Order: sequence, then structure tokens, then C-alpha cells
Amino acid sequence: MCTSGPGCSGNCPQDEVIRRNGEDWKPIYDRCALCSCKDGQTFCRRRPCDCSDPDEDLFCCPSCDNRPTSQCLDQSGRTLYRSGASWLYGCQQCRCMEGEVDCWPLVCPVLLCEYTAVAEGECCPRCVTDPCLADNLSYDIRQACTDPTGVTRLSGDTWHMPQSPCTTCKCKNGKVCCSVDLDCLQNN
Repeated sequence: MCTSGPGCSGNCPQDEVIRRNGEDWKPIYDRCALCSCKDGQTFCRRRPCDCSDPDEDLFCCPSCDNRPTSQCLDQSGRTLYRSGASWLYGCQQCRCMEGEVDCWPLVCPVLLCEYTAVAEGECCPRCVTDPCLADNLSYDIRQACTDPTGVTRLSGDTWHMPQSPCTTCKCKNGKVCCSVDLDCLQNN
């Protein structure tokens, strides 16, 4: 495409129409975009919002919508959000759009580690090195454990310690992992 020199107009062919060099327009496929023609190339971007303009398109600029009917209460019923606002609820990302709350699962990063665990109060897993702490363990039955009494246990097996009924142990890929139930200890 000829962009400069004699005989070059710098115009842009767009949607079966020729746009003049320097021209701005709203494309038919996205009412919230603004496109411009510059030296034969078309550039499109989200058009800026002007909340002081009474004719502003609230679909494109939900943060400009001050109508009480466009606001949202969060799931607890305690916080009021303006249209266009986003917040986290549990492990979900939520957004207020014209008086309606829309939520979707939080996207967690992909981890490239063998063992992962989700810490209490968090939504996304973290890498851990100890299989006893892992949540994502796929059990390999070829990796057995020997419990403290000398019994061979397969990976994935769970048992109570004979002398300590409040202690539960599990064989996790060749490692004996034990935990004590504090409620059980208080009741015994």
C-alpha cells in the first residue's frame, strides 16, 4: 500500500468505504471504539469517557452511570458499587453492570511445580516442596510407605495411629504425613 510520496493519498480502505487521511470514526462492529486513518493505516482504540457529557454512552462508560438503579450491592449486602466497578468476592471476580452483578471464577496463574497447595484464606495455589502439604497430589501406588509400626501402606492410604486415636496419617507418594485433630484432643 502506498503510504507516502507523489500520488499517495494516505487514505484507508475500511468496511467498503475509503476513509480520508486524518479522519476519525466509530466502527460498526464496536460502538465503544474510535478509529483513525493515519498515512494509509487504520488504528483503533477504546474511546475515552467524558462523564461530564450528558450524552455519554453508558454502555461504553459504565463508570459514568450515577443512576441509583445502576448501582449494585455486593453479596454481603453491605457495600454499594457504582456501575462498572469490580471487586473480589470469595474466589470470584465480580463486576457491577447497570445494576446487575456478574461474577466469574478468579483466574489463577499456571504453576510449573510438582506440588501445589492453596493456603487458608487464599484462592490460588502456591508451589510447595513437601508432598505432605500438597493439595494436587496424584497418588502413585508404586510408592509405598512404612508406618511407625512397620506396616507397609500404599500411596493414598489413610490410618489412625494405634496409640494416638486423634492422629491421622496418610501415605503420600512414599512419605508418611500425620496430623493431629485438635478437637479430638480436647474431647479425650
